Amino acid sequence: MHKVNKLSIIFLIIFIFQSFFINKAFSSHLKVNIIVDNSYKGQVIIEGYDRKHLFESKTAPLFIVKRDFSDINSLINLNSIPHTYIGLFAFVDLDGNKKFSLDFKGDPTEPYGFSLNPKKNYQDIKYEDLVFDTSSIKEILEIFINEENF
Repeated sequence: MHKVNKLSIIFLIIFIFQSFFINKAFSSHLKVNIIVDNSYKGQVIIEGYDRKHLFESKTAPLFIVKRDFSDINSLINLNSIPHTYIGLFAFVDLDGNKKFSLDFKGDPTEPYGFSLNPKKNYQDIKYEDLVFDTSSIKEILEIFINEENF
């Protein structure tokens, strides 16, 4: 019985820590508006990256936000652990596989967009083209979804 009491107290302490302290470490000051002209079916997925090598390998994004097209007209609040520099990648998941799809040549098969809206081909985008200082963003960040070839 004594071990059960100790485990209960430990569980309670962990629960309280997660409920009050970890949630306070998140930032929600970044608001994003996704601009899409066509009416697609499916979801818009936004991935946030804070490291160049993670963006280039498309592994381990800092956060992933998924929105249905019925909710896309409202602003999206991004809750993430505060980082000074971050880059956003958004795409329309047309095939429903929750991943950004490329063809055999490495060209995108789904509409996409980046923070800061660089005017480059998908293969030419570098992390430096889309990263921004979150402390300097005071307004709504707009991401235009590239709809060429769709």
